Amino acid sequence: MADYINPDSAITAFTCPHCHTISQMIYFSACWKKEESWWQIRYAHADFIKAAVCQNCNKITIWINDQYVYPEIVATEPNADMPNSVKLLYDEAALIYNKSPRAACALLRLAVERLCNELGETGAIDKMIGSLVQKGLPTIVQKALDAVRVIGNKAVHPGQIAFDVDDKTTAETLMKLLNIITERMISEPKEIDNIFDALPQSAKDSIRKRDKE
Repeated sequence: MADYINPDSAITAFTCPHCHTISQMIYFSACWKKEESWWQIRYAHADFIKAAVCQNCNKITIWINDQYVYPEIVATEPNADMPNSVKLLYDEAALIYNKSPRAACALLRLAVERLCNELGETGAIDKMIGSLVQKGLPTIVQKALDAVRVIGNKAVHPGQIAFDVDDKTTAETLMKLLNIITERMISEPKEIDNIFDALPQSAKDSIRKRDKE
């Protein structure tokens, strides 16, 4: 069963952006002609407003002319093991990606550079990724790093506004990839170290002796 369903005015149940539960929705819709400020049946040159009422918390989600407008959707929380210098950029991007996805993409590209720095690399991002690969970076994580680099770089190409990446989906993808990278490169090794540290000292001494042979 899915644990998150994006708000969508075409479906009857999704994850409510207020209470964060997958709930049934009851819809109401109307048309509003701004210059006359009155409601009536839908007609030309009017704004079509659609509201979904969550059956769990009774709060509403709103679309105007099929464009999601309310409330702000909270981005996925950063991995708890994400370094603070990276998390600060991630959190800033998460706050603005609904209003300015392009700016969020730029911040997230910088975040992946910082993440490489935290993993001991310096220099251009291409070289940092290449160095991590030589040190045993799993191919799947390399693909994730390159995806963040390429998408983010495209979003802030000098002298151009890349409208084709100016969307929330791209920013959400970049945030997801940063969490994957943190999980694979920081969280998993940390968990393995914790498991090893919990072994009896005699067992750890035996393992170290074996590794020296």
